[in-house]
Amino acid sequence: MVGIDGGGRADAYDDVPSPQAHRGPPEPVPQAVVGGLTADTSLPNDLVALMVMHGEAYWKYAHLHLGDADATDGLVDDVFADLATQWDLVLRQENVGEFCWGVLRATVDDALARLARPSAFTAAAFAFALAGAREEFQALESGIGLFAAIGELPERQHDVVVLTYVLDYPVVTAARIMGITKGGVYSLRRDARRQLASVLGLDEQSAERAEEQ
Repeated sequence: MVGIDGGGRADAYDDVPSPQAHRGPPEPVPQAVVGGLTADTSLPNDLVALMVMHGEAYWKYAHLHLGDADATDGLVDDVFADLATQWDLVLRQENVGEFCWGVLRATVDDALARLARPSAFTAAAFAFALAGAREEFQALESGIGLFAAIGELPERQHDVVVLTYVLDYPVVTAARIMGITKGGVYSLRRDARRQLASVLGLDEQSAERAEEQ
């Protein structure tokens, strides 16, 4: 994401390879619908499992930043195609889940850079919250300011807050999506809460109540 931490937000995933350029249409392959997602049955089983388990979360996260459903469809397809082309490399990583999440994030960053525009996160996240009729968001006077501040958090803090606060995934699910421990999620949220409190001029307990809603 452009501008989240002032440096293009590449700090946590510098070792993630750049997304591959795709040349020409792919060969037709057998497909099966699993869990509401279309999975390429010629892909490795563990990659298909990743698509089924986390494909929806990848899509929601990317959509918050791109703000366009069609562009998000193409981007997430590209992410899994890139992972498929280098799956042997992926499996050699110490933490496969974290590596794959990093590929998604790098692909989102690259897409925004090509479009030469900042992330749509602040407006998209606020609209997402209101569309869900979540009373805690509607009652939050500083809602837009809060989402803007979340958008400026360091990379991993931002991701944890987006997954658990904006997209409302349980901590254990967010940990699996990002490939980190539950303790890591809690630690990153505590750090994020302190930074949000400082930026918004709130005491830490007020920021904690806002972030936990």
